Amino acid sequence: MRGKTPSLQLVQDATTERLVVSAVSKVGVLVPPWILILIVTGAAALSNRLWGEPPEVAWAAVGCTLGTVVLTGLTWAITHARRMVGRLHATLTTACACAWFTAATIAGLDVPVIYGSLFFGGLTLAVSWNIRTVIRLAAGDDSDFASGGDALSALFNRSKEQAGLKGAKARVIEVTDHKVKGQMQLPPGEKTADDAIKATDRLESGMQLPPGSVTIARDDDRADRAFVTVSNPRTIREPVPWPGPSHPGASIDQPVRPGLYQDGDDVLVRFVGFHLQVMGMSGSGKSIGGAWNLCAEIMTRTDAAIFSIDISKDDQTMGPLREGLHRLETSKAGAVDLIRALHKAIPQRTKWLSEHNYSKWEPGCGLTYWYLHIEEIAKLVNELSADDEEKLSEILKELRSAGGSVILSLQRADYTQIPTIFRSQMAKMCFGLNDPDDVKYGVSARQRKADAAPHEWEVHYPGMALLDAPGIRTTHYAMPLRTYSWGRDSREERAAMKAHAAAWPAAAKQVDPFTAALSRTTTPATTLAAASNPPTEEADLDEREQFAADFAELLADAAELVIAAQRATPAMLQRKLRITWEDCLRLLEALERKGVVGPPAPDSDARPTLVAADDAARDLVEQLRQAGDPVAAALAHSDDPDPAITAGPDDAIQQPTPEEASALQADGPTLKLDPAQSRALLYAWLRQRHQAGRLTFTASDDDLTEVRQRTGQGRTWIYNVLTDLTGRGVLNAGKSGTSKTFTIVDLGPLDRDEPGRAA
Repeated sequence: MRGKTPSLQLVQDATTERLVVSAVSKVGVLVPPWILILIVTGAAALSNRLWGEPPEVAWAAVGCTLGTVVLTGLTWAITHARRMVGRLHATLTTACACAWFTAATIAGLDVPVIYGSLFFGGLTLAVSWNIRTVIRLAAGDDSDFASGGDALSALFNRSKEQAGLKGAKARVIEVTDHKVKGQMQLPPGEKTADDAIKATDRLESGMQLPPGSVTIARDDDRADRAFVTVSNPRTIREPVPWPGPSHPGASIDQPVRPGLYQDGDDVLVRFVGFHLQVMGMSGSGKSIGGAWNLCAEIMTRTDAAIFSIDISKDDQTMGPLREGLHRLETSKAGAVDLIRALHKAIPQRTKWLSEHNYSKWEPGCGLTYWYLHIEEIAKLVNELSADDEEKLSEILKELRSAGGSVILSLQRADYTQIPTIFRSQMAKMCFGLNDPDDVKYGVSARQRKADAAPHEWEVHYPGMALLDAPGIRTTHYAMPLRTYSWGRDSREERAAMKAHAAAWPAAAKQVDPFTAALSRTTTPATTLAAASNPPTEEADLDEREQFAADFAELLADAAELVIAAQRATPAMLQRKLRITWEDCLRLLEALERKGVVGPPAPDSDARPTLVAADDAARDLVEQLRQAGDPVAAALAHSDDPDPAITAGPDDAIQQPTPEEASALQADGPTLKLDPAQSRALLYAWLRQRHQAGRLTFTASDDDLTEVRQRTGQGRTWIYNVLTDLTGRGVLNAGKSGTSKTFTIVDLGPLDRDEPGRAA
């Protein structure tokens, strides 16, 4: 659009007035020759009246002749820098004007030859100067008023020399109510777009615009051209209300809209096929802008799922979004479980895409697009073991091929917070910072070249950000944006986001089996069913096995921590593992039973560590991860049958009855098999069930319990193996009422575990 709107405001009312004056000046440059004619005519009439009669006229003639010679010579001398045509034109004009003034002084204006020469000669000279001016304007002559025919060019030409851009030209190519966009032509071979970008602040000063008004970007088609956009930086310094989802019910292949640019354009980005780093100081608005606004858009898309991790702030940030998320983990154990499950699922998804003739994820391919959002990633990395950190690194490198993206949020993305390999995989979204040195970690290379300055916002304008990602236009990667606000205060914002997530629940989406296996969603229907159908003994057994497996993972992490630190306190475990105080005490009791720590010192929570940090300790940790602690698992899920019966430390221990002893002996094998033999026995049982067509079973199935007892392994072992086989595609996990079920789907991986049998 090239027409101007009467209400156009570039930055402020004063700026508009300057542009109007500049526009009027283009007409004003044609007026001076005509004004000069009027002045010379009036002066000649006055001179004739005073000195037009003898004897004064003789002296007047001598004075006018002498003045004509002096002014004509002076004009020739001071126009030496002009081209010859311009020098001759100026000198001839001076000579003719002075000669006519002399004649009019002597003869008067009423003589036909005098007013005839004024009409024809004066008209010719004035028009000739107007013609020169118009040609000079059209040719872009380097003069004060060579504005190329528009107001932006007038402002640009007044400041370009001071900015070091002599010889450059600018012209308007688009005007809206919020911006003026132009194209800058730079002197070929002398200046580049980078030179213009570096001169942005000087251009703003010369144009007398507020800082941040001018954005200059490269023209990817020409090295000697650049785009210049003038907009009002004050428009995004106030909160911008969220307008609602941009494409509700559409595919995630459609762009998401997390905010508004300074020039009034929507921030539109096709968030598929790349990872995003969201960085900003505390209070800069990165949680609302980078998590809420992006996730609010993603959860309205039919083919996208969000898995979120936040072990730093629990439910504070992502809690209101919970119903719209397919999974939210706020503990280290849950985060590790999700990372390992994602890591296992990626090869299965890439294999599925390959088998269905897809080289990458596409809309309609049959797979749900995954988003792994990690809030305060630096804390998670600090808590992860080296093996799990490597798994997360592999997720970042491989998830895009499997149809997924990662969103990492943190305050400072330097090497002390996250591995460099993480940062190198990311597109950049940067909110306000408080240290100029942090800018290099939060913005892209081309944003740094454009002198991006998010440190100047700090927390004064929460929600302001810069975004550089695939698909961002050249004119906008260095332009500030404002993410949307969800309310006047935090309570109103959380209520609005919670209502939005409830309107787009994750449980209502149709997802692929890989997503379903990772999801942990709750729907009202599930809650009602659980209330109307009390847990059965079989469901309760499944719950105990789930707890035993989770507790084994937590116990191994606790053992790893206390062995590395060589000290053990409940406070340390609570701080590192983000669990309750009661769970910390339960873990320490279990570690004491396992011989990892000793009893607490008198009047202290501290316990001595009994295991040295060596290779044997690593084996012990893995053994705990496999076996867990059956005592803790039993105590956590056992009700006291008779609270009135108590016992003290000095009471005699009652021996089991013959019936109890017989049952205990029958429960356990005389010999415990090693893990490989135990798995072989379980695999044989799975093949037998598959051959018999009995594909579905529960972890508490009587036949499976008998197999477990023959192996000598505990319930934690069998549950971990079933979980592993589910992740590898041998089994599918599901629900039957309130009980967890497993269904045999593919025995191929079992043959790969037993090469001799496969052969």
